[in-house]
Amino acid sequence: MPEIEAIGGWVKDADASLDRSYRRLEQIGRLDPERLRYFEDYRSRYFNDRLMPGQGAEEILSALRDHGGRPAHWIDLGAGVTTLFWSIGLAAAPDEVSVCDLVPEALHVLEAFKDGDETPPCYREAMALAGRSEADFEALRRRPWTYHVFDCLRPWPAGPEQPGGYGLISAIGCFGLSPDAERYAEAFAAAAANLAPGGRFIGADWVRSDLLIDREGHDNRYVSPALTAACAEQAGLPTLALARIPIAGDPYYDSVMVWAFGHAG
Repeated sequence: MPEIEAIGGWVKDADASLDRSYRRLEQIGRLDPERLRYFEDYRSRYFNDRLMPGQGAEEILSALRDHGGRPAHWIDLGAGVTTLFWSIGLAAAPDEVSVCDLVPEALHVLEAFKDGDETPPCYREAMALAGRSEADFEALRRRPWTYHVFDCLRPWPAGPEQPGGYGLISAIGCFGLSPDAERYAEAFAAAAANLAPGGRFIGADWVRSDLLIDREGHDNRYVSPALTAACAEQAGLPTLALARIPIAGDPYYDSVMVWAFGHAG
């Protein structure tokens, strides 16, 4: 993969070459050095320094805090390198955390960061916003984590299935990578089928600007509150939160959809 600036947090140009068979991260042999550099660049570029206001992070952390419940098992779809950051929003640490991504190099960077002791400035600012302590953060950081390599925009393989379902499923910046609204709905339905009774489903979809669409060739302006609400209704999930948040001053994104669905259960 040619070296490119880490903006979108995905490797669209290499999609055709990615192995879509289900694997656990520990089963992966050789990792691509260029992809490792890409995802470490993305982590250090966007999830390291100060927390940038007005980009949707505050609303996503609030949705996780207010609607995440107290799940025994949490799975984060399309995790990339960011799961530990979003975990700050949870009111209680799950017993177990599962993360998935199609690109194993992203999960490798996430695992190395999660297993370390670095706490970047934006993490500390997120803790202050969410009312979380350093002890809360470290408690979740040290919980058992499993790393699943699969394409969560398609029907799930058997590997990550949880008996009884997951108490919390998150998809932050994930479903908006679908090529169109139909595939978005299919990905939503596949995930919702793995939700435990009384579970919560929380996510966010960044809508790309004309500049980023031209640059990366992925147009996701199909994303809308109506689309996501229809997906939740089809899955039988009541709405807990659903809002489009405008993004000002960002050349790559125009808005972010933040949503939470589920039963009080």
